[in-house]
Parts: sequence; structure tokens; C-alpha cells
Amino acid sequence: MTSSDDANDEAGTMGTADAATEETAQDGSRHSVTIRDVAKAVGVSPSTVSRAFARPGRVSAETSRRIREAADRLGYRVKTVTSLNMTDSHHLSGLIAITVADLGNPIFADYVKSAQHECLRKGFGLLVIDFEETNLIERKALNLAMNHVDGLILSSSRSSDATIRKMAEIKPLIALNRPIRGVQSIIPDTMQGLEEALDHLIRLGHSEVTYLSGPEASWQDGRRWRTLSELCKKKQVRLRRIGAESPSYSGGYRYSEEFMRNPTTAVICYNDIVAIGFIKALQAKGIRIPEEVSVVGIDDTPVSSLVTPALSTIRLPRKEPAQLAVDEIVNQLRHARNGNGTPTTTFLKSTFIPRSSTAPASNDVHMFKMR
Repeated sequence: MTSSDDANDEAGTMGTADAATEETAQDGSRHSVTIRDVAKAVGVSPSTVSRAFARPGRVSAETSRRIREAADRLGYRVKTVTSLNMTDSHHLSGLIAITVADLGNPIFADYVKSAQHECLRKGFGLLVIDFEETNLIERKALNLAMNHVDGLILSSSRSSDATIRKMAEIKPLIALNRPIRGVQSIIPDTMQGLEEALDHLIRLGHSEVTYLSGPEASWQDGRRWRTLSELCKKKQVRLRRIGAESPSYSGGYRYSEEFMRNPTTAVICYNDIVAIGFIKALQAKGIRIPEEVSVVGIDDTPVSSLVTPALSTIRLPRKEPAQLAVDEIVNQLRHARNGNGTPTTTFLKSTFIPRSSTAPASNDVHMFKMR
């Protein structure tokens, strides 16, 4: 690891305090024994020493033994967190950070609200990072935040798996909307909802579907496309994909030009925001929704039931993911986790909500190109 990583490791001791212990030198002077002194004596990184005390299951028995022997020899003592007393600055900063791709998206706004309410119930504050779908902003903001927070919730992160695993070695970390080997993950999964939506469209006579995709770097977008591909193949539905502009109202509006070159009777969109923008674009061209094109969104945001026509959509849990993430981080900080501490991936189910934006397939859809 680099020296900067080691600095973060020391500052980010997980669930332990680098309770610097005074040691008397041969010349009678006293100096503090730190986690770095123990690491140097054993020949490991400060993060490994931290894990040996805070999360022993993630350090080999032999390395853990050597670390504890060195700590005893040097007089280093670690105080275990037994309560969330925010006045004890040696234990916890009292902050959990959550990153979101775009606060303008109601789903991410719900994540933030849910996380904040749960943090307040647990005695924590919440630091919010909106990285605007940009890996560079996410990386810089997290680098600044790492030394000031006790745990991290990464929602739809655009960072690499290796980077996220590295952060998870320094701080308790939960990933939302994306599974990462070796990292605790919580995923609202569209699989069930997509199958219900596709079955609904098939019953209405649709035999062709266009998928309006999300960001290229989004794991959820890849998951949704693979799920749709498998389902359409099994159910003998023709499927095409239009590449991402941006997962926004304006992005959805711009999809219409490409769609008109090869239209289908039904469209499933990456999210509700894209779906609403797309509907408005088709309506501006004089195309009737759902009489000529049926449209399905994903998320079931509050606005989806208010637009005209009301949007058929796949409902994903909006509050539960962030709430569960806060609970898990606080449990880690309290050393309250059960079992062997092996990170797991939790999938939360989705369901299809039919509304007014879907109707029987139109036989005139392929006449659009002549308008």
C-alpha cells in the first residue's frame, strides 16, 4: 500500500481507537506508542493491525497473534467501542457518509432521507456526497471524507471493485445497487418486476420491446439488460436496445429520435425519469401513449403516478436499502455482527405496478417513420 493509504488506514481504525500509549524510553523521555509502531514491529500495514483488533476474522490467526504480542511488548492498548458515546472523540466521529449518483433522482433522494432518519435514531449524523454520475467527483469527495467518517454507504458507485474493496478494508462499507466480491452489498433487484412487466405486455399482444438503457458504468443497467435479454429469449419477444444518453428527463426525451428509426410497440426504460422524458417527446410528435406505444418505467417514483398517462412501472424498495445499510454499519461499529463476519449480498424484491401507460399493441406502430 502507498504511504497515503497507510495514513488513511491509521485515521480510519475500524471500531477501535488508536489509543496512543505512553512508553518510557531509555533516556527517561516518554513517547506515544501508536498503531504505526505496532505495524512496523510486525512488518504489516496499519490497516492490518486495525483489523486484527476490530475485525479479527479478517486476519490470519498467526498474523493476529504476532500483532497482539507486539502490542503487549510495546505497551500499546486499544480501547474497544462499547457504546456510541459521541462525546468520546477517540472512538467515533459520529458521521456516516452516503454517496449518490444524482440527488435530482427521487430514488437517491429517498435513500438520503431514509439514511438520515436511521442515522439520527442511532445517534449519528449523515454526510451526503452527490457525485453527479462522475467517477472523478466521487473519488475526490471520498478521499476528503475518509478521515472524518466512521462508515460509508456507496449507492450506485462508479468506482472500480478493487477501489471499493480497498476502502472496505479501512472503514465499514456497504454497497447499494451493486454486488462486489468481499464487500457487504444490498441490491433492490428488478428481476421479478421485469418478468411481471414483460408478461403483462405479452398478454396485451406485444411481441417486440425496446429497452432504453442507463449509464454504461451502471451495474444495475447491465443487470436489467441481461435479465430482459434472457426473459425475451425465453418468451420469444423481439428485443432491441438503445444506448444511453443520460438517465434524466432530457436524456429520455432525446431517445425518441433513435427510437423512431426502428420503433416497437412497447418500451421499457432504465428508470421512471427516462420514461417520462421519452413519453413527452413522443407526445410532442403526435404519438399517442399508450394507444400506439406502451411505456414502462422502473423505480415507482412519486411522480410516476401523477403524470399523464400515469406510468406503469416496476416498484423497487426506496427506503429499505439505505436503512438496512445504516443498521449494518452501526452494528459493525458496535461489534454486534453475528456469525463469522463474511460479507453477503442481500437482494430485495421488486414488483410490477400496471397503470395507464400500457395498452394492447397497435398494428400501426411501424407507420411512425412516415410521419
